[in-house]
Amino acid sequence: MPPKEKIETLHAHSAKELRAWLEKNHKKKDIVFMTKYKIHTKKPSLTHQEAMDEAICFGWIDTTAKRVNNDVWGTIFVKRKPTAKWSKNTLSYAKQLIKNGRMTPAGLAAYNLSKDKPTTDHNIPKDTPPPTDLMRALSRHKQTKANWDSLAPSARFMYVVWIERAKQEETRRRRIRGVVERMRQGIGVKKGKGKY
Repeated sequence: MPPKEKIETLHAHSAKELRAWLEKNHKKKDIVFMTKYKIHTKKPSLTHQEAMDEAICFGWIDTTAKRVNNDVWGTIFVKRKPTAKWSKNTLSYAKQLIKNGRMTPAGLAAYNLSKDKPTTDHNIPKDTPPPTDLMRALSRHKQTKANWDSLAPSARFMYVVWIERAKQEETRRRRIRGVVERMRQGIGVKKGKGKY
């Protein structure tokens, strides 16, 4: 379901559409609920990585992912606070976006504020294996596990960090359920791999 509070909803068919919204609104808005078609619909859409890249370019970041219905998935994007810490992966993505000339002044300002701060995953080793309870949940369905296995190592690590940083057991269980649902839907899985 979409978020209960009144947040503008943007249905993006492409990275270009999301970038256009951010160009117009990144200064005057702080939050948006971006929806997109799921992979199985075969309708024009954008990948999670494409959406993340556009958000980073403007100093924004993805937060909560929510199922809207059987065909649509949504993610809340917010403007980063000046005090926010970034993950190593996000910093790496930002460096590449800068190199490619895609970063806007707003994104560059947010990056410069955070690049020298401790990262959100600074105390979690890069080779930390996925939690046993996550792998057990993923393995209940062959295709869900296959989608997980097809993710880039950096994407799997981000999920591991997100789960391991949960401070309460219920939060941990909820995050594991969220990862399993994303893998069930094939979210973030590259074309030609996993479920489509």
